[in-house]
Amino acid sequence: MRFSDLHPLDQALTRWRAALAEIGALQPLPAETIPTAQALGRVTAAAVWARLSVPHYHAVAMDGYAVRSQQTQSATPLSPLRLRVGQAAFYVNTGDPLPPGCDAVIPQEDAQVHAQDLLLTHPVPAWQHIRLLGEDIVATELVIPAHHRLRPQDLGAILGSGHHGVRVFRRPRIALLPLGQRLVPASPHVGPGQIIEFNSTVLAAMAETWGAQAITYPPLAPELDITLEQVRVALEDHDLVVLNAGAAGGARDRAASIIAHLGHIVVQGVALRPGHAVILGHALGKPIAAIPGFPVSAITAFEQIVHPLLEAWHGQSYARPPHIRAMVAQSIPSDPQMDEFVRVTVAHTYRGKVARPLPRGAGAIMSMVRADGVVHIPRGQAEIPASSQVEVALLRPHQALPQTILHIGSHDLALDILADQLRRAHPTRYLNSLHVGSEEGLRALARGEAHFAGVHLLDPDTGEYNRPAVKRHLAHVPVVILPFLIRVQGLLVAAGNPKNIQSLADLVRPDVCFVNRQAGSGTRVLLDYHLQRLGLDPAQIQGYQREEHSHLAVAAAVAHGAADVGLGILAAARALDLDFIPLFREPYDLVMPRAHYESDLLAPLLDLIHSDHFRHTVIALGGYEPE
Repeated sequence: MRFSDLHPLDQALTRWRAALAEIGALQPLPAETIPTAQALGRVTAAAVWARLSVPHYHAVAMDGYAVRSQQTQSATPLSPLRLRVGQAAFYVNTGDPLPPGCDAVIPQEDAQVHAQDLLLTHPVPAWQHIRLLGEDIVATELVIPAHHRLRPQDLGAILGSGHHGVRVFRRPRIALLPLGQRLVPASPHVGPGQIIEFNSTVLAAMAETWGAQAITYPPLAPELDITLEQVRVALEDHDLVVLNAGAAGGARDRAASIIAHLGHIVVQGVALRPGHAVILGHALGKPIAAIPGFPVSAITAFEQIVHPLLEAWHGQSYARPPHIRAMVAQSIPSDPQMDEFVRVTVAHTYRGKVARPLPRGAGAIMSMVRADGVVHIPRGQAEIPASSQVEVALLRPHQALPQTILHIGSHDLALDILADQLRRAHPTRYLNSLHVGSEEGLRALARGEAHFAGVHLLDPDTGEYNRPAVKRHLAHVPVVILPFLIRVQGLLVAAGNPKNIQSLADLVRPDVCFVNRQAGSGTRVLLDYHLQRLGLDPAQIQGYQREEHSHLAVAAAVAHGAADVGLGILAAARALDLDFIPLFREPYDLVMPRAHYESDLLAPLLDLIHSDHFRHTVIALGGYEPE
C-alpha cells in the first residue's frame, strides 16, 4: 500500500458513508422497548412525554404543621393565634399529601406547641413549604427528546413521569475477527513468533463504551474458503464486521481478498497516522472494515473509522471527547499528507499545562497506557511549532491531571516501586514515568515538560556526577538535586555466564554480542567514559550500535539470547534471572525545579522517599543503598 495512493481521512469516511447509504446500511438501527432502569447509555428512539405530573399531588416539602393560611392573618407577637393541633393544624411529614383545606406548612423547627395548641406570632404565607402539583413536570410535557443518550438523571425523570419502559435504538452488534496465524491467547508461556491477541479485547471495550455490543472471535482460519464462510456467518448475525490486521497489502495479508470475494471495496488505504492500512467496504448489505494489526494503529483507526458510524446509527452527531488546551514545549513534526494523532502526556508545571509527545511506534501499547490525551495534527500541516498552544483530546479525567506527577529521565526500578507506594498511600496522586535517559530528562525539565528527572550523569572532564550536567542544562531554572540512591552498575550476562565475561575488556571479543543503552543515557555516558579510560574502541564492540531505553529492556535482550551481555543494574538482572558482574557504584539523583520541590503536589512523594518502608523495599531489590 503506497502512501501516495492513500485517501484523505475525511474523504474516505464520506465515500464509505455514501456507499453505505446507497445500500440502506446507514439508517438508524431498529428500536426496542427496554426497562428504564436498564437504559443507561442507550439512545432514545422516540421522545418521552410525561404520563404523570411530578409531583402528581400537592406535596408537603418539610416536616411540620399544615394550616390554612387565611386563618393565620390575625397572628401578631402581642396577640398570638392558637390553632388546635388535629383540628386547625395538622402534623405532616415531608412527602405527605397536603391535608384538605390546608395551603401552607410551618416547619417543625419554627413551630411553638403548648398544651395541644400551635402558637403563631406571624401570618403564614400561602403555599409556603409545599411542592405544587406539576412543580417539576406537568403531564404531557416533553421529558426527554428522541436521539438523546440517557444519563442517570434522565432515568429518574422518565420513571418519575410514569414510564417503566423506554423506547431506544437497538445496540449495534459488532463482530471483531482477528487475522493472523501466529496469534495466541494471553499466557506467560509464549514461544518465539507467537503474538498474544489482545486487540479484540481492547476494541470490544471501546465499542462497549460507545453503546455497542461487541463479539470477539478467535483468529480466522488460514484457508480462504473457511475464512470466507466464517466472515459470511458473522455478517449475517451482526451490523458491522471488523477484520483486525491483514490490510497492508503484504504477501500474507488477506483482508482485501475477503472483502472483494464477499462484497465491494470502497476505500483501500487512508491517510491516517498511525493506522493507514485501512480497507472500507460492504458485503451482504452490511458494512465491513479492515483495520491494522499494530495495537496503537488499531485503536486509532477504530476511533476514527468505527466510532462515527456507531453515532450515525444512534442518530447522533460524532461527539468530540473532552479537550483541554496545553502548550507544546518542543516542535512536533508531521507528514503533511496525513491526519496524524499524536499521544501526549500533560503536566501542570512551572510553565503551565505542557504537553509532551510520546513515542509514535504503532505497536507501543504502553504509549496509550501512559498517554493523557491525543493531539490531532491535520493533513496539510507539517509541524506544530514549539511553544504553540494545542487542543488535547483527553484519555484521562480532566480532574486527574493536576494530581499527576510526571517523571522524565533515566529508568530505575525504584521509581516503579515509588509509583506503586504513592498510589496506595495517596489514591488521588499518580506518578507517570517516561524512560528517555538522563540527558533528555534534564532537557525536558528545562522545557517545563516534567516535575522531576532521575539522573546519573558522569562528567568525563571532572569525574563528578550530575551537578555539571544540571548546571549546563538548567542554568536558568532554580533546581534542587535530591540524593536518592547509590546503585551498582555492572554486566548482565546469561545465567551461569556461559561465555565467561568478566570485564569491559571482554566486550571487544569477536564471540561476544553486546546490547547498549541509548545515547544521552547515564549508563551510556558511564560506558563510554570507561571504554576511553581503558583504551577500548567502541567500533570493535559487536552490538554497540544497538540501543535499548531501559535496564529491563537490556536484561530482556540478554535473557532471550539476542545479546550476550549488557551494562545495567543488579535489580534488572535479578528480575530476569541473569548473572551480574558488579563494576561501578554511582549516585542516582532526582533533579526537580524548586517550584515543584516546594509544591503541595510533590509533598507526598517526598515523604515516601524518606520513609523506612520505601527504603527497605528498595534495599530488598539488591544493588541499592538509599541515601
